Amino acid sequence: MNLTEFAVSNKQNSENVQGAKIPWDEPGFSQRMLENHLAQEHDWASRRNELISRQAAWLAKQLQNPSYILDLGCGPGFYTQKLAALGHHCVGVDFSPASIEYARKQATESGLAIEYALCDIRTYTSAQKFDCIIMTFGEFNVFTHQDANAILKNCAEMLRNGGLFILEAHTFEAVHAVGSAPATWQRHASGLFSENPHLCLQENSWSVEGSSTLSRYFIMDAATATVRQYASFMQAYWLEKYQEMLHAAKLPVVKVLDDEEWPAGSDFRGKLQTFVCRKDLTDNVAD
Repeated sequence: MNLTEFAVSNKQNSENVQGAKIPWDEPGFSQRMLENHLAQEHDWASRRNELISRQAAWLAKQLQNPSYILDLGCGPGFYTQKLAALGHHCVGVDFSPASIEYARKQATESGLAIEYALCDIRTYTSAQKFDCIIMTFGEFNVFTHQDANAILKNCAEMLRNGGLFILEAHTFEAVHAVGSAPATWQRHASGLFSENPHLCLQENSWSVEGSSTLSRYFIMDAATATVRQYASFMQAYWLEKYQEMLHAAKLPVVKVLDDEEWPAGSDFRGKLQTFVCRKDLTDNVAD
């Protein structure tokens, strides 16, 4: 698994993960991850600006202006920044301190009243009723099935009746491919896990019973030979299971977007699928 898949790996430990969680909230790691979010030569951590602009423009066409929009897993605020500039009221939530600090600074410099919360999206709640909630870039799959259902229920509670929910999630095949990938060694002068020279051994495994992937990272410092271990988890779902979970949360799927409407980018083409859901419109079915 390369940095493309790693950028959307999980931000929490499942019960069966051994080793420290990926340190998304550690200041140094958070800052190194931010640098990848901002890079425009790849779509590893965040999509390039051109793709985000196209997605934000599509989303804006689905909404009345102004609308209240919540971005769960907002990163540096790319979507909220664009949507707020179009006149919408935006809230962004993320676990990364560097990303939230950057997003707040960008909003201030642009004169946009965007609210950002440094928070685990599993525990975020708001009394505000939103017209639209988005959860993009495969973030959904990094949570256990139990947590994923709880997130969906919370989203339904925060949405207005008839509100829009956009969920971009990994295909079953994409998660399976990560778990089935062979082990790799990589040598880095610096990288996400350390700013110092180090070796990274990555091992992946696939659970047939749990339909989930577990990736382990062994980071060896080149100077001291100290080894640190991290682990990440991804849950796979078939299309029918996504639809079942969303329907149970009163967020039934009304459409699955194609690549023209919601471009995934070259790194993720065929690996992600985007569901358009509307709260309580239970008579609609997916395209």
